[in-house]
Amino acid sequence: AEALAWIGHFPPGSLYSQLCQLLAMALGDSDPLATAGLLAESLSVTTRHQLLAIVHARTRKKRKAAAAAGGDISDQLQGLSLREGDPGQDSQDSQNSQDSQNSQD
Repeated sequence: AEALAWIGHFPPGSLYSQLCQLLAMALGDSDPLATAGLLAESLSVTTRHQLLAIVHARTRKKRKAAAAAGGDISDQLQGLSLREGDPGQDSQDSQNSQDSQNSQD
């Protein structure tokens, strides 16, 4: 129990899980509630660490894909336009509307 108290604040996943399981085996049938609590703690720490590893791997994979696909984000943002269609077409449309206004005057 003292070893569990030493690593309880910042548990390394595998060590904490094994320690909880060993303590649960040591308690056995003498204290079923504490045994169940230790086993539940062992499983939750293992599951949490596995989930963190999966999330980290996915994040790393997405960052690599984004870096390979687009390069710098500023390059991607420069190509954006608020209007749909070709940016050259927008400037041509605005020129045509100015010409039609001038011809009406």
